[in-house]
Amino acid sequence: MMTIPHKVCKLKIWIIHIIVYYLVFGLILQSLEQWYREWPVNWEFIGKILLSPLNGIFGWFDGFPMYFLLPVIIFLIIETFQKLNTFYSYIISVFLSYILIKYLIYYSRGFPFNIILRSNQKEESLEISLLYAILPALFISSISVYLFLKKHFSQSKVS
Repeated sequence: MMTIPHKVCKLKIWIIHIIVYYLVFGLILQSLEQWYREWPVNWEFIGKILLSPLNGIFGWFDGFPMYFLLPVIIFLIIETFQKLNTFYSYIISVFLSYILIKYLIYYSRGFPFNIILRSNQKEESLEISLLYAILPALFISSISVYLFLKKHFSQSKVS
């Protein structure tokens, strides 16, 4: 059985992360918006969710173009200097970049770390912390990466 080279494995980790993280993040944001505005679920809603990974790549969710490169860079630095397990390096890099660094970027720019939803039908806006979208998205993408790595390393041992 052929094993996946380590560099290809790292690339696949980040592809899985980007797709899963931004799909979950987009699902949460779109669902909150649909719920607050009392709009029905329709094809546009589903299309927006399916396009979420592209929104993430272009930085429309993060407020910074190509933000996904930041956790990749942190990951490579950790892998190079700390010699940690690949999964632990991944976990540290995504939690640092999507929670701590993102919060500091928002704070330094004077932006609230919230999702603000507005509706023409309601007098008040709804403010929800970004953590309600970030944490579930990170959790699900981390599980996806773990399952990929587990499968990858179990195949490597067989060879």
